Amino acid sequence: MTLRYVRSGAGGAANGTDWANAYLTLAAALTASAAGDTIYVSEDHAASLAASQTYTSPGTASSLVRVVCVNHSGSVPPVSADIRTTATESTTLGNAMTFAGSFCVYDGITFTCGSSSNSATLTVLNTTDKIIKFQNAALRIGTTAASSNITLGNGSTGGSSIELVNTTVQFSNVGQKILVNSAEVLWRNTPSAITGATIPTTLFTVAASNRSARIECSGVDLSALGSGKTIFTNSAGQMAAQLSLVDCKIDTAVTLCSTPAARGDGGLDYLRVDSGGTNYKHGRVRYEGTQTEETTIVRSGGASDGTTPIAEKIVTTANCTEHFPFKSPPIAIWNDTTGSSVTATIEGIWGGGAVPNNNDIWLEVEYLGSASSPNASFVHNSKADILASSSALAAGSGTWGGSTTKFKLAVTFTPQQKGWILAYVNAGAASSTFYIDPKITLT
Repeated sequence: MTLRYVRSGAGGAANGTDWANAYLTLAAALTASAAGDTIYVSEDHAASLAASQTYTSPGTASSLVRVVCVNHSGSVPPVSADIRTTATESTTLGNAMTFAGSFCVYDGITFTCGSSSNSATLTVLNTTDKIIKFQNAALRIGTTAASSNITLGNGSTGGSSIELVNTTVQFSNVGQKILVNSAEVLWRNTPSAITGATIPTTLFTVAASNRSARIECSGVDLSALGSGKTIFTNSAGQMAAQLSLVDCKIDTAVTLCSTPAARGDGGLDYLRVDSGGTNYKHGRVRYEGTQTEETTIVRSGGASDGTTPIAEKIVTTANCTEHFPFKSPPIAIWNDTTGSSVTATIEGIWGGGAVPNNNDIWLEVEYLGSASSPNASFVHNSKADILASSSALAAGSGTWGGSTTKFKLAVTFTPQQKGWILAYVNAGAASSTFYIDPKITLT
């Protein structure tokens, strides 16, 4: 385990042994490094490079490489009090930046790719089975070419994991974006995540060549994206992209996610995502429809966050059918009854005139039906089988704040163990709107 030093202003032998003889570029230090090394980058390091840069980490799972910005006038070797966030590396014109290798943490460094109007791409992990983390850092596109992007992962092989912690992004053209290939991208704990005056039209695009991307944003302030902007755009041909926003700040006018082009493309789930002080906004975007929280058309005495009454608004697309319905996230309730029948009931309302049929919308419940294992049992109130005729649901009860026709979703079953009951609302009617009270009644 060797300590290495990088400072663009050093005038010595450039062999990285100390600050006087520091490497002039980070790429040179990484080339000379071995697994387990720590590379210290001076707080006044400002390398402007007229050639493409490849940063290849030799780290392993047991011996990662650490690249840390520190005060070169502080302790030797540096200590926690010396950590800084001011080092920069930039390429000019159309010169690319590529982060390769694995098991490397970059802390406190701003990377800017390209300049002028040349096309240049900042790529993180274009190889298989690699892991990189950026923390207290920044990834920026310096060129104004719309084709210049931040690209995460590899579309041909996949297997990359990229973590961004308190790491911002910046663009120089509204057509630029973060293009995600086959990668796991975990972005968290980042205030004001998008910096600079240029805000992209789309932040994330899942590439058509993607082979199952996962993008999870947690505690990320994305409120710079406003009207006319989209956080996630899906591409035709992508495969099973899993997108999630948890505890993030957004602008009220932003589009969270475009509708996936096909059922297997994946979609977005979001939880506690808002522009203001509410903590209940959540929902789902799928090929078959969307689910959002509703605070006007709600059932009196129904679900609430303790202050605000809440319902679930499900809007299906023309692609929705009884065999491939929109399926809600689970609604959970604890059950203490064993060996006796239990009826789970959820109330709803819609504007379809008559009560809906049991292939328009139905309830599916997952419960512990065996005393000898946790293997789930399932029960639903839809059609008995694929050839059976549909029938009208029972009329609902209670007072709602809008819409017209109340209905009831109810199933009866016999749990054999205490535990969580998970209820899923399935909407099979195309181009329809349902309001669901997500408060389960067990009787």
